[in-house]
Order: sequence, then C-alpha cells, then structure tokens
Amino acid sequence: MGFDYKNELEWSGEQKGVLSLGDGKDDIKIAVPPEFGGHEGFVSPEDMFVGSMNACFMTTFLVFAKKSEIDLVSYKSSAIGHLEKVDGKNIFTKIVLKPQIQANASNDEVMAVVEHVKEYSIVLNSMRTDVEIEATIITE
Repeated sequence: MGFDYKNELEWSGEQKGVLSLGDGKDDIKIAVPPEFGGHEGFVSPEDMFVGSMNACFMTTFLVFAKKSEIDLVSYKSSAIGHLEKVDGKNIFTKIVLKPQIQANASNDEVMAVVEHVKEYSIVLNSMRTDVEIEATIITE
C-alpha cells in the first residue's frame, strides 16, 4: 500500500515558477534564492526542503502526542539547514531542528514521543532517497 502526492510546476518567467498542489491548496510562488542569483521575497526549493523537515517533525509529533495522550499546550520550532559544497556539489550537510514543546506531562513522557518521532518521521527518513526522473521532452 502506498500514497501518491502530486503537484505541478509552471515556469512564470525569469527564475520564477508557480507550484500547484491541487485539492484546493494554495499555490506557492517559488524562485531561485538570491544567493544563487535569484529573487528576494520568494520561497526557494531550499526553503521548502528545510521547512518540510520542520513541518513533518511537528505533524508527526502531534500524531504521536495524541496517541500517547499528551496534553499539549504549545509547540514551536525553528530549523536551520546548513548548505555547503561537498565534492563540487552543493548539499545540505546538516539540519538543526529546535522544537520548543510545552505540555502537561512529564519530561520523560514528552521526550519519549520526540524519540518516537525521530524514528518515524517520513521526511527525516527520506532525506537521502533515490530520485527517479521520467522526463518528457517536447520540441517544436
């Protein structure tokens, strides 16, 4: 059993595009980041990569906290992705995620959920996955 997550991307000029996720979800205007000659004020693929890790960790935490009957008061986290050149390629070498969790539960109970999330977070476990490219080329 598996799930498919689909989206469409259309170039909108310069170094910009619009990512459409479908199902009534808001489109995301994206661009090459300024540090690579792109545009200020747009979401970049690099932003989405680090944000995806942060969001997946939180949403997975919420699921497991509920299953563990943790009375969550607040959850806030920051994430910093470190991009550097390795063997001539720019790659993220580290993401530091700093969740701040307030709950009506013991520290041990909350930390047990955090450890569970580290083991089962989909994005965290997919960070070094193979990519299959099925290109369609249209010429005039």
